Amino acid sequence: MIVQHENKLALDIGFHICSHSSNTLATLGRGENADIFIDGSSISRIQCSFEVNYDSGVVMLYDRSNAQSTQVFGDNVVPFEHGRPRRVVVSDEINTTLGMGGVGCNLVLFQFKWHQGFSQTMDRIKASHGLMNHVQADHLRLAPTVDDVLSDVPSQRVTRIHTMGERQPKIKYVTIELIATGAFGSVYKALNLYTGSLMAVKTLPGSFSKMESSPQGSQQYKALKREIETLSRLSHPNIIDYIASQGWEDGQVEIFMGLKEGNVETLIESGKANPLEIADSIFQQMLEALDFLDFNGLVHRDVKPPNILFTSRSDGQYLFQLTDFGLANSVISARTYAGSPLFMAPEMFHGGPQTSKVDMWSFYVTMLWILNVNQFRDRCNSFKTIEETLEEISKTSTTERMSGIREMAVLDPSLRASAAQMLVKHFKGQGLVSPRNKIPPLEASSGRRLPLRLNVSEENQRMPRSQHYGQQIGNRRLRSQSALREI
Repeated sequence: MIVQHENKLALDIGFHICSHSSNTLATLGRGENADIFIDGSSISRIQCSFEVNYDSGVVMLYDRSNAQSTQVFGDNVVPFEHGRPRRVVVSDEINTTLGMGGVGCNLVLFQFKWHQGFSQTMDRIKASHGLMNHVQADHLRLAPTVDDVLSDVPSQRVTRIHTMGERQPKIKYVTIELIATGAFGSVYKALNLYTGSLMAVKTLPGSFSKMESSPQGSQQYKALKREIETLSRLSHPNIIDYIASQGWEDGQVEIFMGLKEGNVETLIESGKANPLEIADSIFQQMLEALDFLDFNGLVHRDVKPPNILFTSRSDGQYLFQLTDFGLANSVISARTYAGSPLFMAPEMFHGGPQTSKVDMWSFYVTMLWILNVNQFRDRCNSFKTIEETLEEISKTSTTERMSGIREMAVLDPSLRASAAQMLVKHFKGQGLVSPRNKIPPLEASSGRRLPLRLNVSEENQRMPRSQHYGQQIGNRRLRSQSALREI
């Protein structure tokens, strides 16, 4: 639509243009099928298109010309580059001028003027998508097109980079908001300017290369390298999707992962989710993730509610994914003191061998924390010693609600159940990665409690006061009428 803007003729592009594709705002070119006609022999029949990424709420410019003669300009420009798909984000602050035609892609120039700011535009696009879905449900007349598929956020298996050595184009992005800060830097919600996808990026403060010069920095360096190396070779629906990392050469390391809605700790503490339903859903999903790690000879060593992320699914359920592999290690080398004391297995306190069974203990405590059995979540911040903590955890294995998974809370790791054994017990082996014929049966005695005799120094016996997992959540209490499904 041609309109008057600041005494100049302008093209008004938006949802009022009825394009052939549900996610295309408009196509420009000299062909009869173009939504907006642009005259000129150097202009392709379909020169370019404006398309929306409904997942992120951004507008993408696609170069559809055979001669690749579409380009963007401006003070803050992220142009089309050789070797990348010909698409890029456009907004009121990035790529503010469109050019097309000729060697310099500047025979025809348009300057973008946005009705709203970047965040408001994102919100409006997402709102329009919700309305469009309502119309589709009512009339069943809009079907996805090829362009719809191209503009969707790539799936985990497509985007995952499996080796750090592969040369990939550098990811260019803008940060939207801070998600969290931790020992290894900050995590931001970010937008990939070449795909339009939202993602999480972990950035490190200062020069990463300087971390190796001190003992503590060297440990952090090794932990972060371990996290990347671990994630880069893992591909499982219930493990965080690793996208890429960059900046290793100059020490400005950035790690890109899938963006999720939050973690289990915040989900439970918000009071917006039923703990019984969360526990019911998370149980099989995390068992499958832990069985996958066990089969690959890996120990996570820090399984806890903040390290389990969630995403809402279209069926109203949640997808849970294990994250934060900074402490992950192979079964052979895992001996050091690591993890969060409240969730740590007994054998981790005395420097003994650590197998995948430490993750099973931690997952039992995670389930205990979610379900708040014996008010464990409410009281855990008051535990003063490791021995007291382990005793309280061990007591719960005889309660009605936890008795079905008591095999995970056995103090002796050699008698503690594996993830594979629990998948066989509760789900008939559904989701197993471990070979079924190599999974030993659960012993009847494996659920018994053992005496607490830990070789732990008096200083290490005290629980660190920085662990705040006992936050009160009003006076809410879990429903007690039934146990968790089969558990």
